[in-house]
Amino acid sequence: MKQDRYTRLKAIKDFGYNINWDDLQKIHIGIIGVGGLGCVSSEMAVRCGIGELSLFDFDTVEMVNLNRHMFKIEHLGQHKVEVARIMLNEINPDVHIYCFNDDIMDPTFEQQFENQIDTIDIILNGLDNIPAREYLNAKCINHNIPYIDAGASRSGLSGYVHPVIPQKTACAKCLNSIGVNMPDERGEPCVASLPSTMAILASIQIQEMLKYLLNFGEMIDYIMYNMIKGEFLNYTTQRDPQCPICGQTDDHYPQCMNVKISKKKLDEFIDEAEKRDDIW
Repeated sequence: MKQDRYTRLKAIKDFGYNINWDDLQKIHIGIIGVGGLGCVSSEMAVRCGIGELSLFDFDTVEMVNLNRHMFKIEHLGQHKVEVARIMLNEINPDVHIYCFNDDIMDPTFEQQFENQIDTIDIILNGLDNIPAREYLNAKCINHNIPYIDAGASRSGLSGYVHPVIPQKTACAKCLNSIGVNMPDERGEPCVASLPSTMAILASIQIQEMLKYLLNFGEMIDYIMYNMIKGEFLNYTTQRDPQCPICGQTDDHYPQCMNVKISKKKLDEFIDEAEKRDDIW
């Protein structure tokens, strides 16, 4: 058998799974946020042999980022997406990488962002703030793009992974259907950041991405990881028919599947949600 860089990956087929690993070379994935999650997931994705990768992040590398994978002292002050592109192409030069050093919520970037994600097969979320997560959730639902949501707690000691398949599974705004009290720190900007926690969550993102793209195994619904207790908790979610993003709409909400959502309208929705205390 002729060996190549994907030989060990293709060997999964020998264990009874009908997988054509070469299909990944036709796949274009997007990673939003090249931070604790995005650094890990992007490296795993290119090692798996995806065809194209779009990276979105408007930040530069700072000293506090050096606890994460990929970044080094010589990268300080450089754009994260450009550093990632160079590092990732050194790992696998066969992957076509596109960089966007832009804020996805910037109205002047909205049209370009929409045009780009329309070419993407699946998105991995690595954002660390609620408004941007809300915005990405709405865009993915609107454009019918599957995405693997994930995030770590502010303490860096726990986190979650939630695959979202538009019009089939609960979106990020449907999560009140879980019926449990979610941690208040869920989805908020990081204060502490453990590379071990980030690697675990990013690894699960990639696992779920592979299962979806290669059509094998059973995808998770919603999983929470608690490092302190050393446990994973699985939850079953349900789509909310009244969800303002993926469900039926009424006069209180700005969103429906056939209407373009703007940053202004999303901001108005978030402000209204905060008043109703129904935001994470």
